[in-house]
Amino acid sequence: MAVVTIDIDTGGTFTDGFIVRDGVAHTIKTLTTPHDLAACFREVIEGAAGALGMTVPDMLRDTVTVRYATTVGTNTVVQRRGPRIGLLTDTDPAQFGPDSGIGLFVAPAMVAEVPKGGDGDARAHALPAIRSLLQDGARGLVVACADGAAVTEEDLAETFAEHYPRHCLDSVPLLRAGEVAPDPDPDRRRATALFNAYVHPDVADYLYRAEDYLRDQGYHRPLRIVHNDGGAARVARTIAGKTYNSGPMAGLLGASAVARHYGLRNLVTLDMGGTSLDVGILRSGEVPMRQHGKVEDVEISFPLPDLVPLGIGGGSVAWLDGQTLRVGPRSAGAKPGPACFGFGGVEPTVTDADVVLGVLRPESFLDGNMRISEAAAARAFEPLAEALGLSVVETAERVLATAHRDAGTRLAAELKERDIDPASVTALGFGGNGATHGAAIAEAAGIGEMLVLPFAPVFSAFGASTVDIRHRHAGTSGETTEEALTARALRDMRSEGVPEKDVELEVERFERDGAEWVAVEASYALPHVDLAGQSMRPGVSGAPASTTSSVRWPGHGELNTVVLDRAALRLDRPVAGPALVESSATTCSVPPGWTVTVDEQDTLRLTVSTRSS
Repeated sequence: MAVVTIDIDTGGTFTDGFIVRDGVAHTIKTLTTPHDLAACFREVIEGAAGALGMTVPDMLRDTVTVRYATTVGTNTVVQRRGPRIGLLTDTDPAQFGPDSGIGLFVAPAMVAEVPKGGDGDARAHALPAIRSLLQDGARGLVVACADGAAVTEEDLAETFAEHYPRHCLDSVPLLRAGEVAPDPDPDRRRATALFNAYVHPDVADYLYRAEDYLRDQGYHRPLRIVHNDGGAARVARTIAGKTYNSGPMAGLLGASAVARHYGLRNLVTLDMGGTSLDVGILRSGEVPMRQHGKVEDVEISFPLPDLVPLGIGGGSVAWLDGQTLRVGPRSAGAKPGPACFGFGGVEPTVTDADVVLGVLRPESFLDGNMRISEAAAARAFEPLAEALGLSVVETAERVLATAHRDAGTRLAAELKERDIDPASVTALGFGGNGATHGAAIAEAAGIGEMLVLPFAPVFSAFGASTVDIRHRHAGTSGETTEEALTARALRDMRSEGVPEKDVELEVERFERDGAEWVAVEASYALPHVDLAGQSMRPGVSGAPASTTSSVRWPGHGELNTVVLDRAALRLDRPVAGPALVESSATTCSVPPGWTVTVDEQDTLRLTVSTRSS
């Protein structure tokens, strides 16, 4: 029987699939459907079956794992579409600061202070606050009390359950802050619970629908959800807040595998899609993490990947701030998208500039399966060009130059802050636009080398393929024991269908936040792709093996540019820029002064002429 693995990442503009069947990789790219993310999930599954020449049920019968990184929780926060939450707390609401999550996850009017007393009367006195929040439309409640409080979170939860049993329609979900995060900091613990309650309904609804679709098609294993701590779990064992930034985390995990494979000391990821550019800085292959992550400006208890968001993507809109040209951070997203896509966008974007300048060619974009319009891209630039007193082409060139300079300057500052010499850094370009703009951004930052893997356009989906089932439980030494944490971790793994004999356990003791902690992590390895043993040919774009085209390069003007089908590149035969290397899902730009070669894994290595390869 053929063995299939399916890994999916939903981004702001595209949803990507990385499918491996008997060691041969296939990539799928489809537009994200923000109105219903289940639609693009289905399209990737159907596209995967088509690529393998199989029906969906037949493919899923041979599939041993489906892993999924999703933006649904992130989108809930960005779009402010979470439910109306009520907060019961023993803290005076007047003490909450701007980074408490009040106003973001819960409206100030939906915060109720409970009595300080600890007797039965005090519990009863909390009922009016509960009733008031429910009457004001709360569709979820969070209970957050300080350690040692006279009225505990358990007291309030019991009072609520007694008067609002779960089988009644007037009951709403109640979440105790201590259940979500055993954090000794009450402010962070409360913010984490509010955040989790806010994203939970959207995440649960969507992920169960995705899993139901797979089950309806004959897939009887759990859908594994990639978490932002680097592990994965089935839907039923996933904490909603841990899906936040899971796609970028998957990209960093993939980058870590690349760094180890190539023996790279300092690696910078340039994950540029249609909406944003996320930068990760890896030392010795280690994924950078923030011990306490931030959701917008709210610090939470969960660790999150340490990413630098640069706000530049293919859909980033160019605009005038007075007399100053800006690019982003506002994005056209998937809908309406860049003007050249023909989905209703009319504002000039980075992708429209690529089309105007000849970097993206309509006949080869996405293997010719998605038509883009040069005329629409040019029209989008006309108002901006008129305001600047430039031609459309000159305006598009200035937009790209501005985007590259701004991103490169910020990247250089981040490296300097970490005392990293840009000359020692290799960039890794991925996402739909990482290969297209990565070299120019790297050069602006003082970096002279960049790698582009054959599956760079779906790299975060590849990163998801490196993830294993993992459950980690931690607590302060005075509040829990190694034995208790181990029992919880093994319970989680049993619910994943993993026998205890197959579970790998790791115990860690450390100091954090002024307390002694103990953590137990249980893991189980899922199938991975071996980079060293693969020669993964990219899809063929359908273009001639080599041709030339006129391209306007920012800072260099219009130049005759060689255009290569990626599959036509040969080992150890460098191609000097300016050049465009096209494949089925992306165009790799090789600017003037750069050279590109390809290695045994079909990885493109771009270097500036002054840097030794």
